[in-house]
Amino acid sequence: MAEATDIRKQEVDIQDEDELLMRMGRGDYEAEIRDLGLEEYARTCDEQGFVVIPPEKVAPPEFIERLRDRVLEVAERRTGTSFSLDANASSGKYRSEPQNEGQFLLYYMLFEGRVFEEWLSNRTMKAMVNHYMRGEGQLSSLTSFVKWKGGDYGETLGLHADTPRPLSGTLPEGCNDVCNSALCLTDYTKEDGAIAFVPGSNKLCRMPEPGERVDEAVAVEAPVGSLIFFNGNVWHGAFPKKTDGLRLNLTTYVCHQRLKTQEQYQRHVPREMLERNPPEFARFLGAGDPMGWAEIGPQFSRYAKWTDETHPLPEEILEMHP
Repeated sequence: MAEATDIRKQEVDIQDEDELLMRMGRGDYEAEIRDLGLEEYARTCDEQGFVVIPPEKVAPPEFIERLRDRVLEVAERRTGTSFSLDANASSGKYRSEPQNEGQFLLYYMLFEGRVFEEWLSNRTMKAMVNHYMRGEGQLSSLTSFVKWKGGDYGETLGLHADTPRPLSGTLPEGCNDVCNSALCLTDYTKEDGAIAFVPGSNKLCRMPEPGERVDEAVAVEAPVGSLIFFNGNVWHGAFPKKTDGLRLNLTTYVCHQRLKTQEQYQRHVPREMLERNPPEFARFLGAGDPMGWAEIGPQFSRYAKWTDETHPLPEEILEMHP
């Protein structure tokens, strides 16, 4: 009975929080989940730590193709080598970290074309983010994993949790510091090096020991265009890729605004990008965050002008962007 009471109290707290956020101009986040028909997917993610949202609920095939083509163009430019979906690859001159013989990561993809800006306004992805972050999420990194035959994390599958690890080793239970998602730009199968999850490990609220529960890891198989969304505490890694050709994704890693982001956004986002996107885009990139100031101080008076975050950024904030 006490457990049921605690659950009801948490639900009431969330409702109270949502009412407060709506008065601040944020929105009703569970209403967006319902409107998009994502209730089942949100519940599954809550329970097991991850979920596969099918392509028809994510984005049109034409958008996925545009995104994939642009990822391959960026890969070719950064590596100096050519790429084909049905052939293995090479990192060429590109020296990102981490990197191994069968995989590299393309970082900082937001600034590589407008198609990535469009993705950040995707309703399904944002609805799932807000289900966990209640409007307090901020883009931490936008990355593409490029993987081909031989990509392998070894016997441990590279199992880990994405939530930043505190000195205590205990991950937060009552809140969500981060959430993540992989947009499949190719089909995901176990033989093709699919992502691996340990179902329910998000409830352990700690990092795995090396090799722990590897035998419980499941391959998440999904067709191109699917969105694999997961909680920051769930243990995950990847199976080795045993087939020829590429496995591609776009990974959208989101952190609570109280945390540092992995990649530099905030005032590194150009003014023209902010002006051509909706106000929610600016908030998602930290454009309304006064922290991180230099010799002129925090400029609180400028940020106080943005009283309603459903409205465009005021000139006082825009002029701080190059």
